[in-house]
Amino acid sequence: MEITVLCKVVDNFGDIGVNWRLAKKLKKLCPQNKINLIVDNLTSFNKICDQVNPNEFLQEVCGIFVYDWNAYDFCYDKFSGQNNVHLQVILECFQCGRPDWMEKILFDDELNHTVQIIMIDYLSAEDYAESFHKLQSLTRRGKVKKVNFMPGFTDKTGGLIIDEGWEELTPRNENGDILFFTYARNWEPVVNAIRGVETCAGKKILCAAGAGQESFVKAWGLDEGIEVLPFVNQTDWDKMMKNCSFLFIRGEESLSRACLTGIPFIWHAYPQSDEYQLVKVNALLERMKKYFSLEDFGKVAAAWQAINSPESGENDRRLEESVLTMLAMQNQLADGFREFALDLRKNGDLGQNLMTFIDEICIM
Repeated sequence: MEITVLCKVVDNFGDIGVNWRLAKKLKKLCPQNKINLIVDNLTSFNKICDQVNPNEFLQEVCGIFVYDWNAYDFCYDKFSGQNNVHLQVILECFQCGRPDWMEKILFDDELNHTVQIIMIDYLSAEDYAESFHKLQSLTRRGKVKKVNFMPGFTDKTGGLIIDEGWEELTPRNENGDILFFTYARNWEPVVNAIRGVETCAGKKILCAAGAGQESFVKAWGLDEGIEVLPFVNQTDWDKMMKNCSFLFIRGEESLSRACLTGIPFIWHAYPQSDEYQLVKVNALLERMKKYFSLEDFGKVAAAWQAINSPESGENDRRLEESVLTMLAMQNQLADGFREFALDLRKNGDLGQNLMTFIDEICIM
């Protein structure tokens, strides 16, 4: 079988991070399958996997065939040969669309076999993830089938990617550093909170590269308590996260990893119009609620909601107080995060669930 994964790199490499992790997992599950990964920005891909050459139209990395999305003529020639048999299963990830050369093959040329397009959507804890999971869609050609496949936090979704090194829960390092990977905002309230908690004294702040780095460094200042990180490859990033005691995290790729670590964390969701990020945040909080006492959950929810609310004098005070409280209680809260992480593994691995689904629809 040949599986082709489509990826557009947006929002600080989160999309390519998920797709690279998924492609490797699919290859490991079924080594006999050919896995293609078509990426629109190989320079960005190189920052999380330095084996990738940004100047090659086609290269093999870790057994995955990596193509340059933008190489129209090259890719058209490669995929349109032999009656288009190279396009069997297409994973269209995060509403990325399809390259023009692929559209030409699927809808302009003669297609003599059925192509299965599986829409891998964004990770969400909202109820629609269960409703949309495995829901079929129409295309303008009968031989091109399309269906949704939803990552998620319940057994009625595809779950999360449980790849190598994530099968078991790593014991939390209570004395570990604090990882900070967020979007931009005024971080002075959070800086004040960190500096006001005795159990954070002596812990280093690891400030990750990305959209929020400059604003956090500005708030913290360049002293011995912070390490400003360059871009880190995926393998090293995973190891670094697991060795921390607390996480401030953003994005889909790092959010899924944070959930699986069992380490206490605060999620800074991507800011959206009409404050829709709070809907997403509250949906995930609702999934996590049962793992905490009512009082402890209230402390977690207060910090998450404050960090995701618009900046104002009043909210900045709420943010500082709630983050300070959560940091001071982090060891007490750790059991709840750990139980949540253990339960997520019971939903199965996204890669395995997806591969089972692919086998089913291809047989049908």
